[in-house]
Amino acid sequence: MMQIKEFITPKQLLFLIYFFCIGSAILAVPATLLETNRQNAWVCSVLAIGFALLIVAVLRYPQQTFIEIAKKALGPYAGTCMSLIYIFFMFIQSTFSLRDISTFMTTQIVPETLPTWIHALVILAVIYGGYLGIEVIARTAEIFLPWIVVPFLLLISLNIPQMKIDRLYPFFEFHMDDLVLGTTYFLGNPFMELVFVLMITPHIKDGKKVKRMFVIGTVASGLTITIAVAACILALGANIASMHSYPVYLLGKMISLGATIQHVEVLVAIIWMLSIFFKVVIVFYAIQLSIVQLFNLRVRNFLSFPLGLIITGVAYYIIPNTAYFNYFEKYYWPFYLFVLSVCFPALFIALSYIKKNKAAKGDRSQQT
Repeated sequence: MMQIKEFITPKQLLFLIYFFCIGSAILAVPATLLETNRQNAWVCSVLAIGFALLIVAVLRYPQQTFIEIAKKALGPYAGTCMSLIYIFFMFIQSTFSLRDISTFMTTQIVPETLPTWIHALVILAVIYGGYLGIEVIARTAEIFLPWIVVPFLLLISLNIPQMKIDRLYPFFEFHMDDLVLGTTYFLGNPFMELVFVLMITPHIKDGKKVKRMFVIGTVASGLTITIAVAACILALGANIASMHSYPVYLLGKMISLGATIQHVEVLVAIIWMLSIFFKVVIVFYAIQLSIVQLFNLRVRNFLSFPLGLIITGVAYYIIPNTAYFNYFEKYYWPFYLFVLSVCFPALFIALSYIKKNKAAKGDRSQQT
């Protein structure tokens, strides 16, 4: 089996978690929350962060990947089946993120460009990042962090003059079904998807800080998206914001300071393109590493190009249209992720606990 030779610091893991979470969520989540809960969409955000922290706090973070844990806990055959399930869903996640990029670009920025060309351009950068490895990806995340944080702060601060507090009224006027739907959607995208990031935790130099970085990254990314949702409500109004597929992008279009500063929606495009690139490349690297560990390969670099070609083709054909994609992500995808991020890890923890008890009883019987 390939030995891990690349290592990243806990701080770099924190940046990767932050980028991963705000990836597609910074544009997709506000639209869904506003559509279902209008002026109380921020309530769903707060509840989702709370449940996400509960999941992150309960999970264990051993110095092994899910592939290694599944093989050890379930045996070679059941463990291989479990590993294939994780690889399949990581593959689906990468195609979803790639399709998010092409949908946004073709509807908002370059409407006459074919989605396949956008897929190809993005996947080339992802292939190169996956080829270089997680250490280079993490260092790049450190460099680009200001390129995401500073534009986001400018986007919010420049919209402050247009914000009105009365657009939040009436408070807590929502249906329980809509509240559950919005919270579940936000919990699934992106927090339950963090289960895929666990594939890179063995690369951390100080494994004791992994849980802390997950907690901080969850809170930081959750607050970022919550602030974006609140800004959409305060600046645009819940009714107007809920009619747009990308209300955060609309915030940038509304900024106008005289004849000098206008149409700064490019800030939103910078935030989103950089963050979703890191999300795709993290999942791409996790797929490579999973295949290597599952089949006991020595190297992973030769997988980069063929895997990238397959993802590019599948991303174009797997989703018939945007409406179908949005419906699937809203009503089905969070429940699949719940099985992957909660049920399966709970099974691994239970099995490890049972094995420890059996080993302890065996030691006691030998001593007596």
